[in-house]
Amino acid sequence: MKKYIFLFLFLGLHSVIFAQRPHKFELSKDQFLLDGKPFQIISAEMHPARIPVQYWRHRIKMAKALGCNTIAAYVFWNYHEEQPGKFDFSTENHNITGFIKMAQEEGMWVLLRPGPYVCAEWDFGGLPAWLLKTPDIKLRCMDPVYMQAVTKYVQKLSSLMAPLQVSKGGPILMVQVENEYGSYGNDKKYLETLRKLWLTNGINVPFYTADGPTPFMLEAGSVEGAAIGLDSGSSERDFEEAGKQNPNVPSFSSETYPGWLTHWGEKWARPDTTGLLKEIKFLLDTKRSVNLYVAHGGTNFGYWAGANAFKPTEYQPDITSYDYDAPIAENGTPKPKYFAIRKLISQYVKNIPELPAPIPSIEIPSFKLIPGASLWENLPKALYAPQPKPMEAYGQNSGFMLYRTKLIGHKSGSLTITEPHDYATVSSMGNM
Repeated sequence: MKKYIFLFLFLGLHSVIFAQRPHKFELSKDQFLLDGKPFQIISAEMHPARIPVQYWRHRIKMAKALGCNTIAAYVFWNYHEEQPGKFDFSTENHNITGFIKMAQEEGMWVLLRPGPYVCAEWDFGGLPAWLLKTPDIKLRCMDPVYMQAVTKYVQKLSSLMAPLQVSKGGPILMVQVENEYGSYGNDKKYLETLRKLWLTNGINVPFYTADGPTPFMLEAGSVEGAAIGLDSGSSERDFEEAGKQNPNVPSFSSETYPGWLTHWGEKWARPDTTGLLKEIKFLLDTKRSVNLYVAHGGTNFGYWAGANAFKPTEYQPDITSYDYDAPIAENGTPKPKYFAIRKLISQYVKNIPELPAPIPSIEIPSFKLIPGASLWENLPKALYAPQPKPMEAYGQNSGFMLYRTKLIGHKSGSLTITEPHDYATVSSMGNM
């Protein structure tokens, strides 16, 4: 009998922790409303896939101690569906539901950024590599094969996210439709189809978009009835442009940049803090909402780091670290800019909590790497192809692939690579 009483009491306590009453989050003409009252979003962006699950709560607490009331989070489609139809939303860093519930436990709201495309700084922008197995597939548009896959992803993610909406007692205030689409395309039917997909699958909180504050980006990337995010919104002129696009919805700075990314071979990005503080002050003074991209960057584990390119022969891979020179360092410690931002926000937000205790770190003593085996002597069985094919054609999403051929006839000259999409090393193996 005592066991049953204890269980009852424990479940009762659990329900007190997690049970939250439904709220109403709305878009007025020029501001966000929470239960009918003006609400200023001060958001810290961080990505569950880039943070070890053991550190999630600490990082969320760090964001709260920064003065933020909201967490913005990407959902990387390819991270959760590495093979077609095989979803993982439950193990370790894949448990996006657990992350969102944890944010709510810490008294934080959530902005959900589910893509399908999210950002070039993550492998393939978050799109699954297996999409490329379809010859001549077109992405981020109404291509039927692409949209069939998108529909399954939205259906699966919606089934998990719908109960976590603010309207159901959860912390999710808004859901983003695509990301910076105005920098990519102009298929408005595609954007509207995405919005309707979320609606059809039970997502009823407001939507928002995020684009650069230029007329053509805002026109191509906006969605009817959705709030307008500006990447970034740093002046009255930026917000005026948003108002021209749609004067009947609020706009906000959906990506204010405390730091910046670093590519391989570059010096570490260390942006000046003066301009950042000026931008945050402008937004807080004018009572506009803001999302710090990123408050904490974390790490591009495995092969998940993305790349940029601004011309066909350019390839700029991102480094494994996604420290981003963010206020919260890759290892979770606060940087000087963290305290500068915290001091500024504290002039507008009262009762900011103290920082959580730091997570102890360990020192790894130096050690010598000793060769164990030759790569050339441990290759898998070769596959013959009359013409080179990308690794995706063979069901491989990442890692390395060796292409080998024997030159017949002409054995000298220059090798020209017209459009690299990855890193390549060219080796001459003699008579091998």
